[in-house]
Amino acid sequence: MKAREGGMEWKGIVKLGSTARVKPARRASGPAPIVLLSHQVSTSLAMPVCLRGALLTMEEGEAKAARLTVKGELVIGGLGVELIFGSPEVRPSKLKPPHDVATKAVLLPAGEAFEVNDRSKRAKVAADTAAWIQVRDEDGVPLTDHIYLGRLGRGPCLMDPAFTSLVSAETYVSPGGLPVAREFDLLLTGEMTFVGGIWLRITLRRREGALWWGRRPDAALDLEIVPAGHRIHFPAQPVWSNESVGGLKSLIFLDGEGDPIGQEHPVKPMVALQ
Repeated sequence: MKAREGGMEWKGIVKLGSTARVKPARRASGPAPIVLLSHQVSTSLAMPVCLRGALLTMEEGEAKAARLTVKGELVIGGLGVELIFGSPEVRPSKLKPPHDVATKAVLLPAGEAFEVNDRSKRAKVAADTAAWIQVRDEDGVPLTDHIYLGRLGRGPCLMDPAFTSLVSAETYVSPGGLPVAREFDLLLTGEMTFVGGIWLRITLRRREGALWWGRRPDAALDLEIVPAGHRIHFPAQPVWSNESVGGLKSLIFLDGEGDPIGQEHPVKPMVALQ
């Protein structure tokens, strides 16, 4: 899937759970051996998503047969983090009380879109066939209601269902430089994984008789839009601090509008003497 930035704003990311792990990153040589530690913080959340695209009908050689194709893009709600640094070890003035310093970083911009490559299946389509769609996860659990698209064979049937998808997000914070025995420059990376995947159920009915939209479907097709376990990697980015602040104390995830998701995650010191 290819990524690009969009201009959509989202609300309502819901925090579901979190874990944190610590792993060694590298070792600095010198008179006093120092170990640099990289921290991994993870959480589960319901990510706002919009499937923006069209259902296309392409006729094939067989009589009344057609290939139904979905083209479009998946628009993501966005994800960020806030890094909270401790108060300075040496304060310039005793009149100023200790205070923490926070900086924000964007992991996944709000409105970023990922291309949905052609998803298609063959089906028997009559001249008066109409289509509904419903977004589901891998287990068939509905993520949207059934949405009426319209009659097929009259051009593209546009769609833009909005829903939330269960994802897990992981971010890695590593020391990026060590001028003295404390961390000033950090490197931030990570990834987001679709836990349950995203599927599209297409239901076909012929427009005939009274209350035709409520009768038994003529056909139901399932197209995989995003496979379960699909990952979106966050590009590595530096997070600059300076000697006027202390070490990194904690981290909190943010939604696409910069609002906190869930609780604050403590981060242990990244520098340790061996």
